[in-house]
Amino acid sequence: MSIFGKDLIAVDIGSYSAKVVGLSGSPGAFAVEGAAYIKLPAQEAGNAAISGGFLSGLVSAQRLSGKGVSALMTGRSLIFRHLYLPPMPESDLKEAVRWELKKEGAIAGDYVSDYCLAGKSARPGENMLSIIAFAADRSESEAAISLYKNAGLKIRVLDTVPTALLFAFDSHEEWQDKVNYAALDIGRLKSTLVILRDKMLVFVREIAFGGEDITKAVADGMKMETEEAEGLKFTEAVHVRQTDVDGATHFMKLALERLCSEVHRSLDYYQAQFRGGATSKLFLCGGTAQIPGIDGFVTETLGIPSFVNDPFRGFKMRGTTEAQRIKPVQASFTVATGMAVRLRWKE
Repeated sequence: MSIFGKDLIAVDIGSYSAKVVGLSGSPGAFAVEGAAYIKLPAQEAGNAAISGGFLSGLVSAQRLSGKGVSALMTGRSLIFRHLYLPPMPESDLKEAVRWELKKEGAIAGDYVSDYCLAGKSARPGENMLSIIAFAADRSESEAAISLYKNAGLKIRVLDTVPTALLFAFDSHEEWQDKVNYAALDIGRLKSTLVILRDKMLVFVREIAFGGEDITKAVADGMKMETEEAEGLKFTEAVHVRQTDVDGATHFMKLALERLCSEVHRSLDYYQAQFRGGATSKLFLCGGTAQIPGIDGFVTETLGIPSFVNDPFRGFKMRGTTEAQRIKPVQASFTVATGMAVRLRWKE
């Protein structure tokens, strides 16, 4: 899989695989110039282990020519905080966010931060801005920039999963006023839940549950090797009315029920604390979203219509086989696609 001659690309290096997306066009008329999915060798899994040489080799092997790159920030120090601040000029708001993060001791030492507006406070009588703040250790962000520089790539945007999910959703969904939509990116080691409303990111929560937990549940329950359990995870369908208590789907169901319980708690918290109302739809993203039947299972368990996300819906695909090649793992491209969309917006 290759990106052919495009100057702007998005690179999402996770703990299981690397995804690369190149887009052309503009909002409403995007075209996928290329999409690459590369499973990482065990010794390279995770950003912390990725070397400049490995990334450079990846770029060369995929014939990438990205002069401008959107890279994903996933360092261990990365945090999200929901803040309320009084209205003020934009020039003062960034410093106010930094002060609030410092005051509450959200992150120690030298750090970088950013924020996005999440609307107005829903609390009666309050005239406050609702803000999602991001912060990370400066050394981690500089290490990410250096990694790409050593591979001959220049970072134009250092993105995060929540903001990428917002742009991915915005690229192909119709927004309805004051309606809540949620996206759940199920990674290998953790999941990220976001709530989106009126073209804004209004809630973020990281959940300590990932695809590896499902694999482990199957491996332990079936008393088999991890590799075999990983394969079963994507061949056995899961559903609420599962009656077999000895098969792989039973143990997958038990693990997914834990994830759904955490999602349910988070949605309830948002509704109670932010008076945001119920969630209308839930979009499932990441490699684990490719488990057969997971959308129906989540729908019945949570009582919220849930869908496996197709990040390229409505996009033109370059080449007659492009859509066929990426369809089996298309949900894995959601974050990278959102990053690429944001990159195009900045043009």
